[in-house]
Amino acid sequence: MKKTLIIFLKLLLVVLFITGFSLLSFKLEAVSASEVFPFNGIIHADAAVVYGENVKNGAKATELAYGTRVRVNNLVSNQINNYCKNVYEIEYDGKKGYICSGLLTNIDINISTSDIAGIETYKNYCDVLKGKGFPDSYCPYLYYVHSKYPLWEFNPDMINHTIEEVASEEQGKVVLQTSNSNYWSSSNPIEGDYYFIKSNVIASFMDPRNSMFLDEIFQYLDLAKSKDIVNDTTLLSISGQNGHLAGFLEDFKKAGLENSINPVHVMARSAQEGANKSTYSAVKGTYTTDNGKTSSQGFSLDSYYNFFNIGSYASGYYTGTVQRGLAYAAGFLASDECMTIKEDGKGYYDVTKCGELEYGRPWDTPVKAIYGGSEFLAKTYVNKGQNTVYFQKFNVSSLSNSMYTHQYMTNIYAPSSESNKMYNAYNKGSLLNSKFSFLIPVYKNMTNIQQPLDKSGNNNLSMIKVDGKNITGFDKDVLEYQYNLLTSADSFKIEGIAEDSRAKVSGNGTINFVNGVAKVQLIVTSESNVKNTYTVVVNQVKPVNEIKVSDIVSKMGVKINGTIMYGIVPGTKVDTLVRTVTTNKGTASVVDAKGSPKKSGLISTGDKITIKGSKDSITYTIAVRGDIKGDGKISVVDLLKCQKHILNIDILKNELFYAADTNYDGKINVVDLLKIQKHLLGIATL
Repeated sequence: MKKTLIIFLKLLLVVLFITGFSLLSFKLEAVSASEVFPFNGIIHADAAVVYGENVKNGAKATELAYGTRVRVNNLVSNQINNYCKNVYEIEYDGKKGYICSGLLTNIDINISTSDIAGIETYKNYCDVLKGKGFPDSYCPYLYYVHSKYPLWEFNPDMINHTIEEVASEEQGKVVLQTSNSNYWSSSNPIEGDYYFIKSNVIASFMDPRNSMFLDEIFQYLDLAKSKDIVNDTTLLSISGQNGHLAGFLEDFKKAGLENSINPVHVMARSAQEGANKSTYSAVKGTYTTDNGKTSSQGFSLDSYYNFFNIGSYASGYYTGTVQRGLAYAAGFLASDECMTIKEDGKGYYDVTKCGELEYGRPWDTPVKAIYGGSEFLAKTYVNKGQNTVYFQKFNVSSLSNSMYTHQYMTNIYAPSSESNKMYNAYNKGSLLNSKFSFLIPVYKNMTNIQQPLDKSGNNNLSMIKVDGKNITGFDKDVLEYQYNLLTSADSFKIEGIAEDSRAKVSGNGTINFVNGVAKVQLIVTSESNVKNTYTVVVNQVKPVNEIKVSDIVSKMGVKINGTIMYGIVPGTKVDTLVRTVTTNKGTASVVDAKGSPKKSGLISTGDKITIKGSKDSITYTIAVRGDIKGDGKISVVDLLKCQKHILNIDILKNELFYAADTNYDGKINVVDLLKIQKHLLGIATL
């Protein structure tokens, strides 16, 4: 019972989701007797939980991503749970924590730079590797692996890019299951706790020097050259004795051999897609009967099989992924003109109408589906330069003509997980001493081993203050600002406040104006030493005494009633009136009675003047004394208009009334009439 439970837990904790997502991986291994503390370790889980001092209570300190190098101090007696019975005390980035032993690999006992008995010297073998194109830094790993399995052959794939360049291109294409926000490239999860991750974390997964260990190296296995290295025991380690795929061992072997693709890889891929369960609807053969769904033509999808979910995605009529995948298997995605309804009433793809389908379709038997799916994987991946599990996940092969696309699964841990399965399968099948060939990527300028940074990359400001006041409309993603500061002082204080308390801000302090302007750069340096610069241009606006329109008007020598300005003598020019405003520290503009701008000439009754102070603005309608007609002049017409008002023939209102009231007594009478008459006769002026 205990043995069965352990086997179950092992299978449970390395299972992959059908979509390619993996659970947090635990290797339930005993601590090796050969381990001598302290030693150098490397995290070999997608994101390993690190606990704080209170291990038994499961107080998580952080998560460390694949490839993180740590110092393992000793084995502690604390047991976290049934899955983690051996706990290491580790040091990482100047911190101390505790981790399950199965989540890391002892680097010290899995590499060698010293000569190993029974094989050539380290120097000689390293010279062979370098002669092929491998850098020095690969030698300790491959020499040790070579000492265990001398028949294994290692070849480089020389990639004309740095690992930093390809990792940057992969950002936004791969996800990691982790709660460590230091690794996220976006705070929005893709699904559950799966996040897109930063390029430095991706680089750690992609650096072969983090994975050239016995149980990790099979992600670089050449899937074409290993097509005939297989036996039943190896395949059964993938399917299990009672798995659905266990009934097709010979078919997988033959399909792999005929299509030049590793059958262990093919079966593992099929199992990952769900085909190892006989109840999985894509391999059961009774899809329409069970689900009531048909092809778009209304044809039954019973008796069709798709062991690899090829073409399985929801689209248009096909709301179910398996539904579309089976329609692909049957050939029903072709034109309706290619279909024939036979005597039994069932619809079929008619080869005589449209020719043979690729990959041996229709897949109307499980064996055809296995052979056809194997051919599909060989032609669309292996034969196009993606001939390792690594290159299927990261399409960066030197032979690829579509880099960073056509990548299988989004989960970045998939190559490591599948490699571990293949290693264990070959180990159980006693085939590890076979002549395997590995194709390992070598990037340009491979100096430093890539490490995921467990440090915050947050280099944003949460706000900027100028003389204690927040800049209105601040946005952490906007890096340039203009700010007008009302001050008579020669300097001001500026403060940028970091969003992350672990970040540092330079540029804060007292800043002097130069000719009324100061340009300030606030540089935010994240915990991971990534800089972000905010630029603020502060313009000095010196305060002035408030100028009110009422104060300006009181000094103009005119009279005001509401919005009518009167008491203006005839013959006053536009620029003269405007100047009386500007002299009193205001601004003014004039328009005529029709609203057209008036910059010169005489002021006339009916014109409007807008006067602005420092804060307020008022528009007045002008009444020129005696200018009742509104032409800026005094004539007999004005005299007649005044007379008609007195006789109640034509009553004057508003600005015309004030133009006729020449003595400002609030009345229009014979006195006003005589004043206008004397002005016309030259006896007196208004």
